[in-house]
Amino acid sequence: MLFRPYTAGVIARLFSLKEFKMNDFPVIFQNKYSCALLTDAAFRASISFGIAPRGLTPIDRAMKLAGPMITVQANNDLVTILAGIHQARAGDVVVITNHSNEVALIGDLIATEASRKGLAGIIVDGLVRDTTELIEIGVPVFCRGVYPIGPLKLPQDLKGIGEIGLELTLGNTTVKSGDWAFGDADGVIFIGSLDLSEVLEWAEKAYQSEEALAAQIRSGVSLGELLGIETFMEERASNPQADFNQHISELGKAI
Repeated sequence: MLFRPYTAGVIARLFSLKEFKMNDFPVIFQNKYSCALLTDAAFRASISFGIAPRGLTPIDRAMKLAGPMITVQANNDLVTILAGIHQARAGDVVVITNHSNEVALIGDLIATEASRKGLAGIIVDGLVRDTTELIEIGVPVFCRGVYPIGPLKLPQDLKGIGEIGLELTLGNTTVKSGDWAFGDADGVIFIGSLDLSEVLEWAEKAYQSEEALAAQIRSGVSLGELLGIETFMEERASNPQADFNQHISELGKAI
């Protein structure tokens, strides 16, 4: 999916006026934020979020995705995967799980169709193929690895019938259609659609704080001094339960 670039001024105006629209969220994420920043923001806002299992990463580390999900439980069924892509709308993220890991669930033709439709990306909790072509096509694809054989080449007794729109389990996280996925080189996170505005407001605060901190470090001030490390170490020596999050929050810092 192609995103129009937002200038820093436009993004600042969106935050100052809180004029968020759903189609602003992917653009802001693509231009400015990261999964790490959003998880920090959700944590500070006490908003629950999900994290995909470690190892579910983009086939090209520069790829990022953000959008509402449509879920597909594949069950080694290519037809259901194709139907899920067919039903998805521009800006959607198709999330695919499967009970078997020894099969590639998507390849270049599905990615080409995803590109034609303007999908925000595809998350495969499993394997993919046609890796070189997928990178060239450019639709963000996140997966656990690669494998040369697709579902149609499996023995008949391994093929089932998949389902679209079910709640899916990825590791310890349950996701459902309509909630949002965000992905970058660090992995994939999931946030409820009703929580997006608040998470992004906290993300902007964290972004500004971290940018200011980085500027001070570049100017020659040590990170330890900025975060009051010596003071906190003294406090923790007398109180092992001392909370570093609280400590840096009182300093107006974020890390």
